[in-house]
Amino acid sequence: MATVHQVPKIDYVPMQLPPRKRLMPGAAFGWLGEAWHYFRAMPLGSLAYGLVFALVGAGITWLGMSKPQFIFTFWSGFLLVGPFFAVGLYRMAQQVDQGKPPTLSRCWRVMGEQRTMVGIFSVVLALIMIAWIRVSTLAVALYVGNVATPSAVIEVLTSAEGLGFVGTLFGIGALFAVGMFMITAWSLPMVIDGKADMAVAIASSVKAVTEQPLAMLVWGGLVSLLTLVGMLTFFAAFVVIFPVLGYATWAGYKALFDQH
Repeated sequence: MATVHQVPKIDYVPMQLPPRKRLMPGAAFGWLGEAWHYFRAMPLGSLAYGLVFALVGAGITWLGMSKPQFIFTFWSGFLLVGPFFAVGLYRMAQQVDQGKPPTLSRCWRVMGEQRTMVGIFSVVLALIMIAWIRVSTLAVALYVGNVATPSAVIEVLTSAEGLGFVGTLFGIGALFAVGMFMITAWSLPMVIDGKADMAVAIASSVKAVTEQPLAMLVWGGLVSLLTLVGMLTFFAAFVVIFPVLGYATWAGYKALFDQH
């Protein structure tokens, strides 16, 4: 007689996400105002942080001049991982909230304290950046070819066909940017705050973005506008813009998830 084996029952426990507050559509403007409060509380540390980011961006630009057709790829790939570089800024803002004297050494100590979570997140960002670089580099190589000078690249890209190619490339880049924005908008501040592991933090970030699209659209638009200003100044304005955006992100995280 055949033996019937019972399949053990598996109890599924859904992921518990932290509660989120409702935001006004223009809430992001208030976050920028709060960012200046943090900036004034630690001006030298903020400027030093922004200077490092600007110098790295300028260095990438200088190295990329030998392959001008790939400058956009280098820039966009670098900016995609910008949220990861802002980890120290979130910690500095947290120290101000806690009434502690913020220091660069203490803010970077968080990398050691959260090394597992930050390491996982860095791998996720690296994979997305590599995917974007591969896609955009292949597209540029197929269209532009071996054009070697900046003027020749501009001539090729400003033709009728070139403008269509640029539009397509920007469209693909926008998809990557939206995906990155949803993942990183609030996940890293939550990890730094010690409120969740990486899976919950990413799920919470995506949920917060999709739940309140208008407020997130305004915030994303401000980030894009300030990023454009930084790019147009060849990264010089990022000395101030980058720490301000980092602090504003922390202010937005508190507005969304802080229940006190």
